[in-house]
Order: sequence, then C-alpha cells, then structure tokens
Amino acid sequence: MWWLRARRAHTRLPLGFLMFALLAAIVQDTPLFLPSIWSGGSEIVQAATLVPLVLTSVLFDCLHTRLDAAENTGIRPVRFFDVLLSLGVVALACAVGEVIAMVTGAASAETLGRNTAFLAGLTLLCGALFGRSAVLVPALWPLLGVLFGMRAPGDAYPWTVLLEPPGTWYATTGAVLMLTVGVGAHLLSPTRFARRAA
Repeated sequence: MWWLRARRAHTRLPLGFLMFALLAAIVQDTPLFLPSIWSGGSEIVQAATLVPLVLTSVLFDCLHTRLDAAENTGIRPVRFFDVLLSLGVVALACAVGEVIAMVTGAASAETLGRNTAFLAGLTLLCGALFGRSAVLVPALWPLLGVLFGMRAPGDAYPWTVLLEPPGTWYATTGAVLMLTVGVGAHLLSPTRFARRAA
C-alpha cells in the first residue's frame, strides 16, 4: 500500500515494536530513582514507564513522513489511515504488554498498553496543533510527571496517568480520553497539520 510506504511504517514500526518488546522484557519491574520537586527527594519510578516512548517516537516520525503535495491535494482519506495506524500501534502495544506480563510476571508490563495509548493520543494532539515542533512534548510528559506530579513518595497525582499502578481506573480513563482527543484533533485539523508539518 502506497500510504504505508510513504509513511515508512513498513520498515520503522517493526523495528520500533522489536525495541519496545525487548526493552519491556528486559526492564520488567526495574525501579529508577528520579528527582522529584514536590516530594523533595528522589522518586522511585518503574523503568517500564519510559518504554512506550520508543514506540510513540517511531509513530510520531512515521506520521510526519509525508508526501505533502499528494496528501494536500489528493482525495484519499490519509488522516483516517493515520488514525488506523495509531490505533493499531496502541492495540498491538496492549497485546505485547499483556503477553510480557503473563510470561515474566512483571506487573509494570500491564501498564504498557495504557501508557502507549496516552502517549499516542498526546502525539496525535500535539502533532495536529504544532506539527514537527511538538516531538518533545510526549517525551517530556513522564519527566514532568516525576518532577511535578508526586504529592507524596509513591503517590502520583491522577493527571500524570503514566505513573499510576496497573488497573487504576482513572488512569485508564485518562488514557482513553487522551487517545480520543488526539484522534479527533488529527482528523479535524488536517490543513493546519499539513501546513505546520512542512
């Protein structure tokens, strides 16, 4: 399909998924000690929290690999294809996370799908609003969460989403909401996206 080749998804995404799965299998429940401003010390964060950044960075790169002239003047539903690609990435990340959780017993692997959904939604939203210049926003979200999102050691504010433990209903709701908003922004602002991506 011409669109997958234009996005270079057929070469980049398989490598991104391979890295995603390998990192998730390697780090499992490994803790990271990161500084936190609000808690006044270092905060223990699961290394798996950062693993979805690999996949969403590759997705962002694919979505911004464009054939501008053809996409801006063509009648094919390219934005819809982009959304399908993003949703497929999220669905596969959920499946990979669950398989890794079953095989290794790592509880943090259960958050991989939820966190990928949140970061993919943030990627779509920021891409629609700011184009290529928004590449760092999804990458900075976990850092912002650790620096400013801890009200007490081990107790993250709900807005951080990524730092919440597996099975937290409001984190899952936040991830689904962010993905929905990102999809809507991507579909409803095609000219702005195209203009700023160039």
